[in-house]
Amino acid sequence: MKRVLNNIPEILSAAALVIVIMSACYGVLSRYVLHRPATWSNELATITFTWVVFLGAGAAFKRKMHIGIDLLVNTAPPKIRRGLELFTNLIVLLFIGYMTVMGVIFSLQAYKQPTSVLRIPNTYVYMAVPVGFGLMLCYELAYFIKARQKSVDREDE
Repeated sequence: MKRVLNNIPEILSAAALVIVIMSACYGVLSRYVLHRPATWSNELATITFTWVVFLGAGAAFKRKMHIGIDLLVNTAPPKIRRGLELFTNLIVLLFIGYMTVMGVIFSLQAYKQPTSVLRIPNTYVYMAVPVGFGLMLCYELAYFIKARQKSVDREDE
């Protein structure tokens, strides 16, 4: 149960990916085999793909799989390295926090704009952005606290 709870973003992203694939396949089947195109299938695939991307980005962030340039940090002396790591974590934390807040604002503003085919509020599409960045914010906050604690522990030595 703990494993499932720890991997909810990955599970939801995988489920959304299955929906993307099934929807795209049904769209192709309905168009070329049944000769009755399902206009909703493309929109559903696009919406769920958006969720795959942002949930997947949060999951990748949790595992520190995002690209980073750490040449400067790795070549710095240990004391400077710790300061640089804390500084970069703080900058990333601020950026992700900003993106989360802006994503919520943008998503709420889109509530009265329905999607073209399914006619659901675009808020449900755009909420993938603050959810994904919110996940990254939680993970980065945990990394920042852990890095800060390591820095304090090293100073005590």
